[in-house]
Amino acid sequence: MKRLYIDSDKFDKNAVDNLGISELVLQENAARAVADAVRQRVKFGSKILAICGKGNNASDAIAALRMLSVEYECYALLLKDDLNHNAKIQLNIAKNVGVELLDFECDFSKFDCVVDGIFGSGFRGEMEPKIANLIEQINGLNALKIAVDMPSGVSNFGVASQVFKADFTICMGVLKLGLYSDMAKDFAGEIIQANLGLNESKFSYGNSDYLVLLDDLELPNRALKNVSKGDFGHAFIACGDMSGAAKISANSALKMGAGRVSVVNLTQNILNLDPQIILKNSFDGADAIAFGMGLGGASFDFSKLINRLCVVDADAFYQPWIRDFAMSKLAILTPHPKEFSSLLRLCEIGEFSVDEIQNNRFKLAREFSSKFPSILVLKGANVIIAKDGVLYVAPQGSAKLAVGGSGDALSGIILAYLANKFSPLKAAINGVLAHQKSAQIYKGNDYSFTPNDIIEGLAWL
Repeated sequence: MKRLYIDSDKFDKNAVDNLGISELVLQENAARAVADAVRQRVKFGSKILAICGKGNNASDAIAALRMLSVEYECYALLLKDDLNHNAKIQLNIAKNVGVELLDFECDFSKFDCVVDGIFGSGFRGEMEPKIANLIEQINGLNALKIAVDMPSGVSNFGVASQVFKADFTICMGVLKLGLYSDMAKDFAGEIIQANLGLNESKFSYGNSDYLVLLDDLELPNRALKNVSKGDFGHAFIACGDMSGAAKISANSALKMGAGRVSVVNLTQNILNLDPQIILKNSFDGADAIAFGMGLGGASFDFSKLINRLCVVDADAFYQPWIRDFAMSKLAILTPHPKEFSSLLRLCEIGEFSVDEIQNNRFKLAREFSSKFPSILVLKGANVIIAKDGVLYVAPQGSAKLAVGGSGDALSGIILAYLANKFSPLKAAINGVLAHQKSAQIYKGNDYSFTPNDIIEGLAWL
């Protein structure tokens, strides 16, 4: 796992005030990271443009131009006249070594690389039309695009109507939470963490959120040989009106290593289950239970499951009793944004549209998990797992997973981890990572991916 922070302002200040590193030294290291990214990807002698605001991001971008000025043709476009003190220093040096200043009337098509030093992590709200129009023009160029710290238009509170679309984002000092929102996923490109001259353990401190990566994936352990199916748990799935959801969930749980998997039919419908799935008429003997997927109008006294290890999904989030499961430390809740909207309403946190949720995913996930002891798995392009106000962000989501039944498979995968005696938090994190990795290793076209491919991929993690 890597730590995620909202911003690095207090760490920069601590490095200067308490560790004795000057701000210009920090900026030299930031600029060097940008310059190195250019050198590794842009042909010698190419034309480089930095678009600069007035703050430290501008200072970093201008200093990077100075470092590149012998190897490349370097130009700066200043959007503001009132540069801060450090940016003025860097600009003076850059001009002395041959960096040229341009205006808005220049021909942008001649540039091979554009560096975004406009806003960084300080962006809020909407940008003025002149800058938005410029960014739209730059986004249309056939040039490498590098953002300093964060692409302009991205913040921890969502994205603006116009956003710099980076191929690479050089994130300074620490990784920023806002880069991993769903809304930022199509704009951040590859994210590179820059060292500012201090090991991260010395530079940053205090509480953080976490980025969970595929390297963090822990698979169910079958190292011992003297075992039986009972050692790996009995997973139960409630089958409602739409039986396909329960079948996908059951097959996923079995493939992910549950010792036995049973389906409890809550309807009068005839089920044609895979022979390796057991049909039950009660939840007696279950080590962990999943329900909600495909529930529809099927009825059952779900209060009997409140004190059981369980994965709660889909239609359950529209039921008034969902608040009881939100209050359970044994429950993992797996809503998508629309379902999360209903959950927030029923848990009396507030009324939020899907768009409001997508623009405030981190804030609302943190608020929910601070008030309710269950584990939240908020599905999306970058899945958020939340517990006790701490966020664990899994950024490996793929467009392949945007298919009906994908969430049912995820519920079954998490259920298998619960059956294998993983804690609810570890079951949620590992279940999400296994789900994402199964999509990543799929060799076909993105549009051809199905829940059956998720299940098949679990065998090769």
